[in-house]
Amino acid sequence: MDVGDEKIPVHSLFWYVFVLPVGFILYLMSMFDLKSLLIFVIVILGISPLITGVLIKGADALAPSVLLPFTFMLYALGPLNVSSEFTNNVIVYYLSLQLLGLVAMRFGLHMATRRRHILKFYYVPYNQEPRMNFLLFSTAIGLLLLSSVSLATYFYAFGGLSGYIKVGYGGRFYLFTKERQVLGAGFEWGLLGSILLIFFGLKRRSKISLFIGGAIFLLLAFIILITGRRHQFLYPFLFGVALFHYGYKKITFPVIAIGLLLGISIAQYYALARYFLPGGLLYALSQVWPAVVRNPSLLVPWAANEFRMPAASLLEVLQYGGPGLLLGGSYVATLGAPIPFLGRLFNQVSFDVSAWRLRTLYPDLLAAGGGLGFSPVTEGYVNFGLIGVILHLFLYGYVIGKIYARLSLRPTLSILLLFAGSLPVFMLNGMRIHSASFAYAWMRIYLMPWAIFWLVKTLTTRTSKRNVESKSQLRS
Repeated sequence: MDVGDEKIPVHSLFWYVFVLPVGFILYLMSMFDLKSLLIFVIVILGISPLITGVLIKGADALAPSVLLPFTFMLYALGPLNVSSEFTNNVIVYYLSLQLLGLVAMRFGLHMATRRRHILKFYYVPYNQEPRMNFLLFSTAIGLLLLSSVSLATYFYAFGGLSGYIKVGYGGRFYLFTKERQVLGAGFEWGLLGSILLIFFGLKRRSKISLFIGGAIFLLLAFIILITGRRHQFLYPFLFGVALFHYGYKKITFPVIAIGLLLGISIAQYYALARYFLPGGLLYALSQVWPAVVRNPSLLVPWAANEFRMPAASLLEVLQYGGPGLLLGGSYVATLGAPIPFLGRLFNQVSFDVSAWRLRTLYPDLLAAGGGLGFSPVTEGYVNFGLIGVILHLFLYGYVIGKIYARLSLRPTLSILLLFAGSLPVFMLNGMRIHSASFAYAWMRIYLMPWAIFWLVKTLTTRTSKRNVESKSQLRS
């Protein structure tokens, strides 16, 4: 039997996830101080799947069990760069909770898959079935139309495209969206729709679709980049990488690994360049280069707030005290996040942990409309303590693991869209914001291609059945 199809025995899984790391920790405790030891173990558990995948021929580079531990590690260790104001005991306890969350997430991933997916690549075969092509094209057009309606509300609220660009990113942008009526996620939906059109062009070898999809993508991407927002471009790009990898042609593990490391550095470079954007995109990029040449450490992940401030919320809770055990109070809004309009009712009875942090420690930033993110480990901890950390991160890994397992066992276009829309959000967004915002971005933005595909498929299936029934009635 192929190794990729062998199930992992429960006792082997227990040994891998718990006993072996504990034994290794006990061995190393005689060599390092506790803080250094915890950092070392987090690094090993975070980076080992990536290193293992590079060494294994045919490994799946986009498996969640490879990517999620790595990004979790970056967010967990990021705040240590600004930890001088926290006591050593707080830092040790912080690292212990992060390690607990990492182990729980990896355990959830393994329990969901129950297979060594890293050893086998799952590929959605090339499909020229007319109905699948129609569904894919309809989904792309539907997303682009939906994006057009949403963008119209944005441009109206911001006073046109020039006004939208002038507002830029950050707190001022979010204050505008709160004060004025805007609908949907126009740019993200537009990028997702253009990527689907490009994907359709690749599958059908249609130069027209490739050209139109590429032109729309480049136009929207350019507007996003000159306004200073990274996530609106990065997440759809990762969506497209997943589509290409599983639905068209395999991307080798070394290419993904190198691309991941380069992508982090490029994102950091762009974050530094955003301060010079009023002078133009090329001007902004050129202004940062001399500083980076003099100090390359500016490009490491923890050099910017992206990887520092979300998990710093846990250090602050441990040092200054939290809101008390919420007993699930912050998760109420998570339940309502997928529901348009009704989600606001859930928000009114839910406890917003991110807003609490800003009110307590950063009131000026809150007044300016800014945000700092919020770690899932922190949210689990303030809700149910240590048990909350375990449950939150276990469920986090289990959900994306189940979606991946479904894709690997029954690869269909529908499941591919579900996984491609989930991977960027679980890989990055869920590590840096609280669960309600995460659920909103996941279900209301990046699962929209899957939702439209499912809707079109359901409607066409029903129409087809009715036509068949009508023809049989006429014949009878």
